[in-house]
Amino acid sequence: MIKLQKIAKSFIGDEIETVAIDGMDLTIDKGEFLSILGPSGCGKSTLLNVLGMLDTVNSGEFHFLNHQVATLGEAQRAKLRKQHLGFIFQNFNLIDELTVEQNIELPLYYQKVAKSERKARVEAVLKRVDISHRRHHLPAKLSGGQQQRVAIARAIITEPDLILADEPTGNLDSNNSAQVMALLQQLNREGATIVMVTHAPEHISYGTRAIELLDGKIISDQSISEQSISDESISDQGITAELQEVSCG
Repeated sequence: MIKLQKIAKSFIGDEIETVAIDGMDLTIDKGEFLSILGPSGCGKSTLLNVLGMLDTVNSGEFHFLNHQVATLGEAQRAKLRKQHLGFIFQNFNLIDELTVEQNIELPLYYQKVAKSERKARVEAVLKRVDISHRRHHLPAKLSGGQQQRVAIARAIITEPDLILADEPTGNLDSNNSAQVMALLQQLNREGATIVMVTHAPEHISYGTRAIELLDGKIISDQSISEQSISDESISDQGITAELQEVSCG
């Protein structure tokens, strides 16, 4: 599905160049649930923005579903995003003036899906994320966990090929975090490809693979078994216990 070859991305500010991604190679297959970990400033968010076609690269090749994204213009990238990607954010990014139902329906409206089909698909996804009973509520009337369920519903309503999640449990308590992670895991088992940036090493056991970044490079890449793994096994395979003590950005 995705292949990055020698991808490089840097930013220039106050005459200082900051390297965010340094010649990275990465392949992501259809059906994977990939977790991205690493300390603040290691390139996690930049990598997610590149994969989401929200940011361009300075050099290298980025292949997505047989498209060479690095050569596309903004309009072409926007079309690919709309057709193939779903986004889940730490801060939910719901529209305050719209109800749960309307927030979820919005991507279909922009895709010009017929009203009758929009209604049917919204109804199905409301049930899927167990938020039907809050369909007429505004986001301000929902708990953090409920808002993230709405955000997940909005991300999957278009049946995207790839779901990108940027610290989806960052603003949730432990109980709601576990529920959101279980929902993402279920979506993956049903066929969704997911790439998630996370600051919580304990959450990588919900996925199928984890990579650790440092200074814009991949320093560890491991497959995750279906069974939960201990912190000790994570450390042994390269996802270090130190990550529990740093804030990921």
